[in-house]
Amino acid sequence: MNKPVALNLEMIITIVERGIGDAVIEYSKQAGANGGTLLHGKGSGSHDKGRFFGIEIEPEKDIVLTLVPDSLTNEVMDAIGKGIKINQPGNGICFSIDIDKVMGITEINSYRKVVDMDQLLD
Repeated sequence: MNKPVALNLEMIITIVERGIGDAVIEYSKQAGANGGTLLHGKGSGSHDKGRFFGIEIEPEKDIVLTLVPDSLTNEVMDAIGKGIKINQPGNGICFSIDIDKVMGITEINSYRKVVDMDQLLD
């Protein structure tokens, strides 16, 4: 049974104010990513603290997960950073982590290195 597994990938994680996540995905695509996954969360950084009638407000966030070949990471992160002006205080954070193996991606054969699961098990 053919079970393709993509190797040499990184996940770019971008955390921004709620409503900005769609723009992050668009900037990622313009730089060569296939897309992204948008999650919603709550949290606060040093620029997010606020109170309303004595009640502390927890700001809502968009969390964007973008899986890319390691060769595209810098280009995609640069596009995101410039697009959302990440260098300005309070505009978010963007970082990447190495991903060892991935299965279940529709466009898996478009990635740089793809092997069969059986090869990994041998």
